[in-house]
Amino acid sequence: MPERMCVCCRSKKEKEDFFRICLVDGKYIFDEKNKIQSRGFYICKKSECIEKLSKHRKYNVETEELLKMLKKIEKNRKDIIDILRAMKNSEYFIFGIDENVSGIKKNKVKLLIIPRDINKRYIEEIEKLKERFDIKIIEIDKKSKLKDIFSRDVNVIGIIDKKVVNGILNKVEVKHESTRIS
Repeated sequence: MPERMCVCCRSKKEKEDFFRICLVDGKYIFDEKNKIQSRGFYICKKSECIEKLSKHRKYNVETEELLKMLKKIEKNRKDIIDILRAMKNSEYFIFGIDENVSGIKKNKVKLLIIPRDINKRYIEEIEKLKERFDIKIIEIDKKSKLKDIFSRDVNVIGIIDKKVVNGILNKVEVKHESTRIS
C-alpha cells in the first residue's frame, strides 16, 4: 500500500491517516471525501499540523477549510473514560500508586491515567519519574470517574501493553507528554 507524507511534520503513513487538501480554482480546499480530481497534498489528522498549515507560506488554506478539519478531529476524538469503560476487564491495567511506580521503574508501564484530585505528593512523584522514564500521562478530573468504572477506589491506572497504549493515544490525541482530559 502506498504511503503519503504530511506537508507539515513530514511523517509517512497510509492515505486514510491524513486529510487531503486540493487546489481548485486557485484556492486550497479540504477534500473531505477524497474525490476531487485535482492535485493535492496531505496533512496529518492532528491539530498541531493543522495549526502549522495555517501559518504555512506556500499553502494559503482558507480559515473555514482549516476549521472543517479541526471539527472533524474533535468529532472523532474519544474520551479516555469511554475507552477505559470499554476495556475495564482488560489484563493490561496496573492499579495503585506503588504498583505503578514499580512498573515504571521496571519499564513496564507506558501510560498513566491520573485523577487531578489525588494527593499532590503522588503527582509530584510521578512527574519526577516521567522525567527519567518514557511514559505518557493523561489526567482526568476526578477519582470518582475511575471508581464508577472499576467499582473500587483507584488512584492511578497504568497501562502496560505498548500496542494498547498507541491505540489509546491515537484516539485521545495526546499533546506532548502530558495532557488534560476533562
